[in-house]
Amino acid sequence: MERTPEIFEKIEGYLTHTMPEDEILAFEKELAINPELQEEVEKHRILHKILSDRDTLDFKEKLMRISATIKEEQSNPSASVSASYWKIAASIAILLGVGMLFWYTYTNQQNSTQDLYSAYYKPFPVEDAMRNSTNNEMQSIIKNYAKKAYDSVAIILEKHQNLDNPLQLYLGNSYLNIGQEEKAVSLFKGIESNGKYYEITKWYLSLTYLKLNTPKKSIPLLKEIITYNGVYKDKATRLLKAVEKI
Repeated sequence: MERTPEIFEKIEGYLTHTMPEDEILAFEKELAINPELQEEVEKHRILHKILSDRDTLDFKEKLMRISATIKEEQSNPSASVSASYWKIAASIAILLGVGMLFWYTYTNQQNSTQDLYSAYYKPFPVEDAMRNSTNNEMQSIIKNYAKKAYDSVAIILEKHQNLDNPLQLYLGNSYLNIGQEEKAVSLFKGIESNGKYYEITKWYLSLTYLKLNTPKKSIPLLKEIITYNGVYKDKATRLLKAVEKI
């Protein structure tokens, strides 16, 4: 894929929710089948997270102050050239060291959360009631979901309103596998928070936050699962211990 300003503009519009509605569907269809575009969107998403971080903003402000200092020193003929040079060089060296440490820490955390996600994530299984459905469209959805054609599942299910809980879980899991994690978050949050699917929904929402490299958001969800004392309790207990170490 050619990396052009037009592509970057579309990606930024998509991530900042400023893309016109009539363009979103076409972009998401392309995103579902284009691994290179998926990778580029993920790079932009990571960059957004880094640039919104408070430590990063502080770092940027320090760089701006250094830039202003350099201009001031250059415009002051009475200042010692040698002293100015060493002061500026020392400041830049310190900031570069801090910047490298920050990037190393961020990258390590991202790798850790992605490793945990890969270790614990398994697609929501197809339920027997769905397998036995005589509805042709439902059979098509189940067939595509079972063979991991998640883009096709998402396209079909997005056409329907008022999906029942199992279909919402299939759609959310499909989003997780085609790089549309933010949609998965919205969907999982919208599923009824009681009854048979309460625990399952909390589990997949916690994993979605891991995939988005926001592990702190997973912690309260995992604690809820542990308190619920259901079939995911042991997994949630192990995952919580691992997340709290990040």
